[in-house]
Amino acid sequence: MRSLTEPLQVAMDNGGKRALIPIENKRQFLDVSPDVLEHVDPVFFGDMKQAAFKALALA
Repeated sequence: MRSLTEPLQVAMDNGGKRALIPIENKRQFLDVSPDVLEHVDPVFFGDMKQAAFKALALA
């Protein structure tokens, strides 16, 4: 299982405000620094169809 820390840090460093994240990775948020979580809002999804709808809603 890959860590969420690095991708979310990269997103934050490049101006990202939100991140689509599979619900299975929710527990990994315990490892993400508070600074990153303060700047990048997680948007969880359960399947690819739901992810597509959420991505379109965020645009």
